[in-house]
Amino acid sequence: MEKQFLDFLDKSQKILVTSHISPDPDAVCSTLLLGETLAHNFPDKEVKMVLEEKPARRLDFLDGYQGIEFQPIFGVFKGFEPDLFVLLDAPNYERCSRNDGDLLRRLIDDQKTSTTIIDHHEEYDRDEVDVYINNRRPATAQEVYELVFEKLELKKPDGYAPTTLLGIISDTARHKFDNPVHRETYRIVSDLLDAGASIEELETKMDRYDSYQLEVLNNLIGHTTDSGQGYTYSYIDDDFTENWLKDGKPVDSFKLGFEEFTNNYLRNFKQNLWGFAVYKEMVAGADGLYGVSFRSVSGAQDVSKIAYRLGGGGHKPAAGAKVEAASVEEAVELTKKAIADIAS
Repeated sequence: MEKQFLDFLDKSQKILVTSHISPDPDAVCSTLLLGETLAHNFPDKEVKMVLEEKPARRLDFLDGYQGIEFQPIFGVFKGFEPDLFVLLDAPNYERCSRNDGDLLRRLIDDQKTSTTIIDHHEEYDRDEVDVYINNRRPATAQEVYELVFEKLELKKPDGYAPTTLLGIISDTARHKFDNPVHRETYRIVSDLLDAGASIEELETKMDRYDSYQLEVLNNLIGHTTDSGQGYTYSYIDDDFTENWLKDGKPVDSFKLGFEEFTNNYLRNFKQNLWGFAVYKEMVAGADGLYGVSFRSVSGAQDVSKIAYRLGGGGHKPAAGAKVEAASVEEAVELTKKAIADIAS
């Protein structure tokens, strides 16, 4: 697969690199790492990095970040007409576009564009592409690092070390999750630290909290419930979300408060080792759509199966989905039903 990917690189003049909507740090870092590396090694080619949405976290301190275009991927693809399309940290085209996944798929087929997916999630609803790379690393940033530097032996661009390190530590929660390939990960992390990257510096720049995030956290804590079935659940009530938008409070802080709760509370309430949280989507055109995030201690529950049943996906200990519902309470009940169906 690596040789085939290199062949596509050699034959392509225009390369479009993207990742999933609601991009987390690993999505941004893997996009930057691949895009900057290709531009550095193939200066005669046009390399475009595009994400449909901006990340909730502040990541503009990363080298090359200003080179990412934040706009609808379908329109960019149509105008750019790439020879090679690379999707990172996602298994299918619906994950890289809020509304145009199927249109993008058909356009790719019509133009006979060469396609590559580099991912590290469970393989649910994966699009068929020319090259698929997934070695089940803990982060797509590590997948890209091993591909371009260790297997293809490409030259490293400026800023590669902090970018790769941030992708790895963010998706592993600073190495909290069990990692079957920990020796490879820690070897790479050691090399990145030797190259001057700093975990403390990266987290200090990225993890800044404000009072808005604490409001969200407080709402989730107030709704935290022990299911009595071995898992925890919580939600942000609809009135809170609607008032948040009405008052013009920052959406990024809303998302970061929710993320803080899912990462640090769902697996740690009473004796429960896993759980889920629900919120109403705040993007345009998402009326009646709710986001569900699952977290689990490794080995306690494969939450990717539950997320998949709801139309989503992810990892065994961390996954997510979108559900259509009339209220957040209904979304919670739909999620509980999916859990019961998996258990039966």
